[in-house]
Amino acid sequence: MHEYLRWGNPSALALLWLTPLLVGLYVHAARARQRALLALATPRALERIATADIRRRRRLRAVLMIAALVLLVVAGARPQLGTKMARVERRGVDVLFAVDTSNSMLARDVPPDRLSAAKDAVRAIIGRMDGDRVGIVAFAGDAFLYCPLTIDYGAALMFLDAMDTSVVGDPGTGLADAIRQAGRGFEAAEHSYRHLVILSDGEDHEGGAVDAAREAHEAGVTIHVVGVGGTAGEPIPAVDSEGQVVGHKRDRDGQVILTRLDEEGLRAIADAGGGIYVSAADGTIPVQRIVGELQRAEGRLVGTYQFTEYQERFQVPLGLAIVLIAIHAVMGDVRRREP
Repeated sequence: MHEYLRWGNPSALALLWLTPLLVGLYVHAARARQRALLALATPRALERIATADIRRRRRLRAVLMIAALVLLVVAGARPQLGTKMARVERRGVDVLFAVDTSNSMLARDVPPDRLSAAKDAVRAIIGRMDGDRVGIVAFAGDAFLYCPLTIDYGAALMFLDAMDTSVVGDPGTGLADAIRQAGRGFEAAEHSYRHLVILSDGEDHEGGAVDAAREAHEAGVTIHVVGVGGTAGEPIPAVDSEGQVVGHKRDRDGQVILTRLDEEGLRAIADAGGGIYVSAADGTIPVQRIVGELQRAEGRLVGTYQFTEYQERFQVPLGLAIVLIAIHAVMGDVRRREP
């Protein structure tokens, strides 16, 4: 079977431009040394001081150091060889999280605020997954696929950490758009075990969310809804560019705007989507209930893949570089004479 070479960190190869720079430095140092010696002695005397053997040793030491540098760069690029074809099976479900990023999610009736609590819930759910693909839809007045379906949980969490109320430019809350965008995000799904988890306070300014949920469920998507917020009413903080609260949102009459959790509307969406509704009205999000629903479909085969297994081979150039540096360290310019 043929071996295939690849680089685990190919950007490190850009450091090879240091090679001609190092060669130039050695050449410059040799010429500077020659000029300094000519200023101190005649050419005939120099022939006796700097013998051909000394010059050869200096050139060899320079070659050793340059070769060691090249090998260190190659080792840093992590050469990998692949010869083994492995077949793996993936079991699990595809889950999209639709996170409300509207300004009302800055309300602090769920500590530290609704959006942070929703992100913490998504993070906790992903932390309990194994083999499932996850993705994120961000929505406010508009919706878009913020992170496509992936099994790279680290990448998904990086997207999640960067999410704030500025990721969607349009103000408002459009739950129907979020559900339809999630449906398009599931077009890359490999099976029928598809779940959409909506995290929102339910203040829907666009309408049509229940119809969109019903259509999505008929297309094979199960919709679970997490209501984030309290029902008593909470002012929406106004924050500056540094995230500091400088007041509260007000309407045109100067009255403080209050935002409330719309449990009735969110529950209707969950019912139409064939999923469950859970609430964070008491200040905590019951993550385990959502995880339990998602795990009902786990264990079913949802995909079989074949891939080449690559083995790290950076140890070879690294070892050679260490040997060359050691030889350079013990090799002097003058050969030691036996007593």
